[in-house]
Amino acid sequence: MSSRDYVDSKMGPWGQIHQQRYDESNKIRPDNFVISGSNPLVAAANPLLTLLPQIRFSQHHDNVDMLRELLVEEVRQFEVRAQEKGISKETILGARYCLCTAIDEACAMAPWGQQGLWSGKSLLVTYHNETWGGEKFFQLLRKLSQNPENHIDLLELMYFCLMLGFEGRFRVIENGRSQLETLKQRLLLIIKKVRGSYPITLSPNWKGDEIINKIKRLPIPLWVVAIFGFALAVLSYILFSWLLGGKSDEVAYDIVKIKPPAMQIAVPVRVVRQEAPKRLAQFLEAEIRENLMTVRDESDRSVVELRGDELFESGSAEIKKKFETVVNRLGDALDETEGNILITGHTDNRPIKTIRFPSNWDLSQARADAVAKIIESRLTQKNRIRAEGKADTMPVKPNDTAENRARNRRVEITLLIPAQTKKARPTTPYIVPTPDGTKTINPDQ
Repeated sequence: MSSRDYVDSKMGPWGQIHQQRYDESNKIRPDNFVISGSNPLVAAANPLLTLLPQIRFSQHHDNVDMLRELLVEEVRQFEVRAQEKGISKETILGARYCLCTAIDEACAMAPWGQQGLWSGKSLLVTYHNETWGGEKFFQLLRKLSQNPENHIDLLELMYFCLMLGFEGRFRVIENGRSQLETLKQRLLLIIKKVRGSYPITLSPNWKGDEIINKIKRLPIPLWVVAIFGFALAVLSYILFSWLLGGKSDEVAYDIVKIKPPAMQIAVPVRVVRQEAPKRLAQFLEAEIRENLMTVRDESDRSVVELRGDELFESGSAEIKKKFETVVNRLGDALDETEGNILITGHTDNRPIKTIRFPSNWDLSQARADAVAKIIESRLTQKNRIRAEGKADTMPVKPNDTAENRARNRRVEITLLIPAQTKKARPTTPYIVPTPDGTKTINPDQ
């Protein structure tokens, strides 16, 4: 289907179109995938690259969930194709990061995506536990350009992403598009220097293979072949998922360590209210007394900590029934406040390898999402909340004893107080947990 057909056809709910694409994608197998050109990485990514302009220029979309399922399946097929062609795992991971970033931006910039329909379905969150890659894309490009001979395939893939409309951080900075065009020209010169001049012939492999018109009868029924192929595909997926779950942790830690350059932000004028607003510790006084949670009220935020072993079974992301009431009460208390809410999941340093959770990154993200789902249902303003998985990158205790590891397994809910409503110092008494129960603190004393 061409881009014009994709946009001009009856998009309606897009249900039939996406279901057809999804069914066809399941038939793609690495052994019958035909490579075009000299870049096997770009050839493996062609289905995803083709979708970029189609998504960006689509006017509306009534079934975002089905679109996300299609894209997740296409990304998985890309990884399988690339592995079959002998591409290194580091290159596949970098290419997947770039493709997820470009697709997320295309969805967000589409007319239907600007309504916020894609904000909770990011591919970058699904595969890399990040919400925005517009900065790291160009950091990776700068690093790879220092040794283009060893990374020419990935550099070409990033060039195609840029030519298909990806802008990243250049979309929001002053004179960004002019700077981006200059960057594209420089990248093209680097590629030409390594690849050399392109052939004049439009399609050097235009002549197809001769097909002998002979039908051979298979010794076994086709349905047996189909079942065997399906079982082989499922086993391959489980095997690759298990292997990648162990190998991708090191790269994920390296990505987390990359810090974007600090931005100069004007400090807002602090407005002191005559009457101090109630803090979370006051709303959750009963739960604190029962040691169901701890609450730490700071000058610019309030942090609620829920112990992971009390919330979840080992290796699970499903909240225990008896704690759903506690999380509902926390959501009601947050609804009485103002400010954005960040929910972060944390684990200890012991690795996990299951089909559902290939790594601690996946487990911590799933646990944060589970808490966020319940709290969001209690909020009047749904767009205040965001969930992130941190794995074991932010421990509160050294992971050297079973007690400390249990302390590190937690979910933190951080309420960021808006700057215009912050006080110079608290004046209302608040409650903090102590080993003997709770204690009331009076800031004026």
